[in-house]
Amino acid sequence: MAPGAVGGPGSHPEGEPRRPRAPAEKRRAGSTAKGGPSRAVKQARRRERLEAGRDALRLGPGSMVIEGRRPVIEALRGSRRVERVVVAAGAAERGTLADLLELAAKEGVPVETVPRSLLDAHAETGAHQGVAAVVSRLEPIGLDELLAVPLGGTEPPFFLALDGIEDPHNLGALVRSAEAAGCHGIVLPRHRSAPLSATAVKSSAGALEHVPVAEVANLTRALERLRAAGLWCIGLDGGAQSSLFDLELADEPVCVVVGSEGAGLHRLVRETCDVLVRIPMAGQVASLNASVAGALALFEVRRRRARSRV
Repeated sequence: MAPGAVGGPGSHPEGEPRRPRAPAEKRRAGSTAKGGPSRAVKQARRRERLEAGRDALRLGPGSMVIEGRRPVIEALRGSRRVERVVVAAGAAERGTLADLLELAAKEGVPVETVPRSLLDAHAETGAHQGVAAVVSRLEPIGLDELLAVPLGGTEPPFFLALDGIEDPHNLGALVRSAEAAGCHGIVLPRHRSAPLSATAVKSSAGALEHVPVAEVANLTRALERLRAAGLWCIGLDGGAQSSLFDLELADEPVCVVVGSEGAGLHRLVRETCDVLVRIPMAGQVASLNASVAGALALFEVRRRRARSRV
C-alpha cells in the first residue's frame, strides 16, 4: 500500500495518526463489549453504597456512635439500646467479629455493611477495628440513685470520684480499672470532666456499659453527701504524709478520689476528703499517670477486701 494511503499502518482511515488507548480505556471497552456494567453503572452503584453507608451512620436525637469490637460487644450485652451495628466492607468475619455478629443476631440488632473509607472518615478514635454501632447516649444517674446501687450486694459501698479528669482516654482507663476492681460506681463533675464520648467508651473497653455513673454539679458537695451517708473519702495526693499501702479503711464504705495529672485535687476537694494518701515512689519521676495512680488505689482496696475475707 502506498505511503499515506487510507488504512495504512499507524493511521486512521482519514489518514491521521492513531492514538494508543490507555489501559483503563481498554478495560472499559472490554467490559462493555463483554456485556459487563458500564462506567456510569459502576459509579451509580458506588454512590448508592456511599449513601446507604451515610444513612447507617446518621444519628438521630439521643444517639451516638461507639467504635471497636469489644465496646460494641459490651453494648450488646448491656442495657443500652443498640440501634444497629455497622461493619466495614471486607472485614474478616472471624474471631471477635464473628462473636459480635452472632450476638447481634441473637439480640435482633440489624447489621449493615459500609465502605471502610466511610467508617474511617466518621471514626473519632482512629481505632474502630472495622466495627461501630449506633447506640443511645449514656445517661448518668443521680447521686442518691448511685448510693442505692451497693445496697443489694454483700460488700460495703465502693466508689470512685474523679476531679478534673479531662482526657477521655484517662477517663475510660479509670472506668475500666474501676469495673475490674469491683467498684460500684463513678462520680463525675458536670464541668471540668471529659465527656462520655466514643473515645471514653473505647478506652474503657466497654466497661462504661456496666458501671453506673453519677454526674454532679459540685464535686465537693457530692463528697460531703457521701460522707454523710457513711463513706470515707480517700484522696490521692502526692504530697500526703500517709502511704496508700498503710491504708486501713478498705473494709469500710469508701470513695477513692483521683485528681488531674497537672493540678491534682482541687483545694476544696482535698479539704473535704477524710484521708489523703500518696503512692510511694522509688524512681526519679515526680508522678504517675492519673489512670495508673487510680488503678493502684482501686486495686489496693480490692486486695485488702479480699484478704479480709480469708
